[in-house]
Amino acid sequence: MSSTLPRGDVTSILPQELIDDIVDCVPDDEETQKHLSLVNRSWSHRTRHNLFKTVSFELGGRNCARLNEVLQTNPSLYQRIQTMRIDHDRRDSLESPIILGVIVPKQLVNVREISIRGDTESTLHWSTLPAGLRGALYDLLAKPDLTTLVLMDISDIDVSFIGRNRRLKELTLYGVKHTLSSSPSISSDGTPATHLADGKCSLRSLSVGRCGDALQCLRAAATIVPQPVVLRVHSCCYDDKMDTALQLFSRNVETYEIRCVPTEDLDGTIGPPLRSGVLDFVRLPKLKTLTFDLHLDQLCFLLCGPSTTIPSPLVQQMARLRPTNCLEGITILVDLNDPLHPWTPSDIEELVDFFFHKACFASSWKVLDNILGDEDAFSKLKKVRISLKIPANVAPPMQELDSRVSVFKATVMPTLTRRSILEVIY
Repeated sequence: MSSTLPRGDVTSILPQELIDDIVDCVPDDEETQKHLSLVNRSWSHRTRHNLFKTVSFELGGRNCARLNEVLQTNPSLYQRIQTMRIDHDRRDSLESPIILGVIVPKQLVNVREISIRGDTESTLHWSTLPAGLRGALYDLLAKPDLTTLVLMDISDIDVSFIGRNRRLKELTLYGVKHTLSSSPSISSDGTPATHLADGKCSLRSLSVGRCGDALQCLRAAATIVPQPVVLRVHSCCYDDKMDTALQLFSRNVETYEIRCVPTEDLDGTIGPPLRSGVLDFVRLPKLKTLTFDLHLDQLCFLLCGPSTTIPSPLVQQMARLRPTNCLEGITILVDLNDPLHPWTPSDIEELVDFFFHKACFASSWKVLDNILGDEDAFSKLKKVRISLKIPANVAPPMQELDSRVSVFKATVMPTLTRRSILEVIY
């Protein structure tokens, strides 16, 4: 069999991302570029067309200085930028004038997606930014054509401008502390927004965590109450403010994801318990897809009740959905990795046994099998997926896992297994 590829345009086979990676790794001298262009001229054209559509840099960092140099040399490149990913490293100076050479809102006319992330070890304190930089960032964030906005680990920022963006489709707020400001953005203490027709609000996806004040501000400042179709909630530091705001944002949600990111506290335990508001699925009348992203320790809060006579939180909430629901799929992702205590193979064997056969777990799995297996109550349900993420270096033999899963399906969740709805991934 010949291994020769058919003649034609290679770019019809290779994705643009791979082409860009190949071109990025080639030396930037004229002779080498000539040889590259001989491989396929359309590579050069397509790559040149995509250059500077996305830029990533740290405020005041070396790549920020390099980007500033390029933009000052060729100002027309400002107009090519569509996505800006801005990070902050506390080791870099925010007083550097090169930052204002990159963040020029009047020049960045085609920017549609922006992310600003604070330092991984400390938040970005908005109030301490130099006035010129703070004003430039506010002007950039308030662009009316923005479709995607990500703000992470930022304190003392007035987020009221977000509520008036009618074209925003994706919004992520994590670790964002809202503080009302008198200058760059309009006051958010006006009358609460009213529920208008769903089609008049563009926001499709909302991801939130540790941002109660910001969500309340968004609700108050919005000309239209956002009604996203996709909602992702980080359960860490979920509080009453987040709960109150999300109740208003939930009536059109079709995809709901609960994320419990493992966090280390003073006791060395992993993750906080799940608050009841996070699990209130009844307030999601259009819910079709439900996903949990958990650590094994957090699964205990989901599947174990306070006593043997009280059902687990998940069982209670699924039972409440019986009268009417649109559920089509449920996914429970369970991570067995522990950043604090590396597991041995014997530890993993115990954990796997714990997962499939622990008394409270097995009891809840069986009740869920009865509830979700009711074809009249959950007539649209097509898939229940349980996924175990096991560290590869200590994973039990596949044959052993296959055997455990087979027993689990046959004895603990036989109804869903018989309906070919249950899937266990490991």
